[in-house]
Amino acid sequence: MINAQVKKYSQELNQVGIKHQIIEHPHLTTVEAVQQYLHDSVSGSCPTLIMKADNQFIAVVKRGGTHLDSGKIKKSLKVSNLRLANKDEFVKVTGVSVGAARILNPGLLTILDKHLFDQEYLNGGTGSFSCTFRYRTADFKKIPNSRVIDIAAASTENQGKKRILSGITPSGDGLLHIGNYLGAVKQFIDIAKDHECFLFVADLHALTTVQNQKQLQQNAETLILNELALLMGELGEDLPNVTFFRQSDVPLHAELQTILNNVTPLGLLRRAHAYKDKLTKEVAEDEINLGLFNYPILMAADILLYKPDLVPVGKDQKQHIEITRDIAERFNKTFKTNVFKLPEPHIPENVAVILGTDGQRKMSKTLGNYISIFESEDTIKKQVNSTYTDPTRIHANDPGHIEGNMVFTYLDFFGESARVRELKEKYQQGTVGDVEVKEYLFASLLHTFKPAREQFAKLRANPTKVKAILESGAAKARQEATKTMSEVRDAIGLTNQYSFFKYTG
Repeated sequence: MINAQVKKYSQELNQVGIKHQIIEHPHLTTVEAVQQYLHDSVSGSCPTLIMKADNQFIAVVKRGGTHLDSGKIKKSLKVSNLRLANKDEFVKVTGVSVGAARILNPGLLTILDKHLFDQEYLNGGTGSFSCTFRYRTADFKKIPNSRVIDIAAASTENQGKKRILSGITPSGDGLLHIGNYLGAVKQFIDIAKDHECFLFVADLHALTTVQNQKQLQQNAETLILNELALLMGELGEDLPNVTFFRQSDVPLHAELQTILNNVTPLGLLRRAHAYKDKLTKEVAEDEINLGLFNYPILMAADILLYKPDLVPVGKDQKQHIEITRDIAERFNKTFKTNVFKLPEPHIPENVAVILGTDGQRKMSKTLGNYISIFESEDTIKKQVNSTYTDPTRIHANDPGHIEGNMVFTYLDFFGESARVRELKEKYQQGTVGDVEVKEYLFASLLHTFKPAREQFAKLRANPTKVKAILESGAAKARQEATKTMSEVRDAIGLTNQYSFFKYTG
């Protein structure tokens, strides 16, 4: 229940610009109980501690599942004594019961552990045991009189293997370029080295825009080859930690979408970016197909089936995860269950947004400003040679600029660092020309992608092997999806004393 105290606290947060979502729940007195009810881990919370540092009280907001290093706090504050406030002190300082502390405590110095910002959203106290606020961690820095300090080390819970899920849609021709690699594929490969990863080709999603049989077939086949070649080129042919499959080979995605349709409000879908983008392009609402309008629900089904901890997305795609979480919370609340785990978006700060060879727009096949990975060497060489350098450089011995020079931008990712530094110095001195640096970029690209290009040739010549990889991945994916769907059927009442249906592999 949202009482007057919670409403007042919400207003105080709004006044300092801290956005928050109000989540009601039964009377729960521990962080563990709240997070379990929300089907989230303790690491998704931000408990607040009230401490006494010498003669002043301070608030310490830390990431759930981390251990406090009091020595770091004492050193930062230059105090000799540090202890937790006792029960009476806690109530007097905060005005709320022990265990219901809030992140905003006017008049107190607030220490923010830097590990808070490892996650985009966290759940925190409201002063009530029946209500929790979900915060955007970036807003924590708006807390008056606050400092960000590294005061905690992640617990073993955060260090264990997590489950990651990602999908890629064959809406384009399926040919990947270096922008795709740096912007998405490389991050997934890096994650897959230490975590359990599910990666699927979202061919059902492609139907919203691709409605030509041969085109969809070709797009999907090309994308499968490209993705597999890159994964196998860097991770090995046995694809350790990776389950690779095609969405349409696991029909439970569509079944779960049908069920989630019934707990998803129309207004939530109307706020989806893809739908709003179509309207801004002056497409009549009556002409927008239901698949596009409904795609966030299929995306939610894609994610929730596998109960992942994290879903890698770009900063412009985090709305997808927010909608998925909303749908999952509505389902869990409607059917009084904890079937669905609430996934977190994984948004790496260092994800590269790569400009195209024209140096002006994002790299895109449509714009023709890309460098391919798997096309012929002659084609790649032409693409490299067309890359924007320094238009102010008239002669090869004129001093050149490396800022905004796309050849050097790409070399920072693909070249050998010592050689790249050397070429930059020579270029700025006018002792090396565009031809030489482009030749080095071409050679660096071929070297980087040699294992993947070799795998690509092998896979293209052996469709039976590709099919076997997809079959194996789909079998594992169905195994996981079946567990979830059995729980869903039980929760909503489809399973009863006359039921005989059973999922099969």
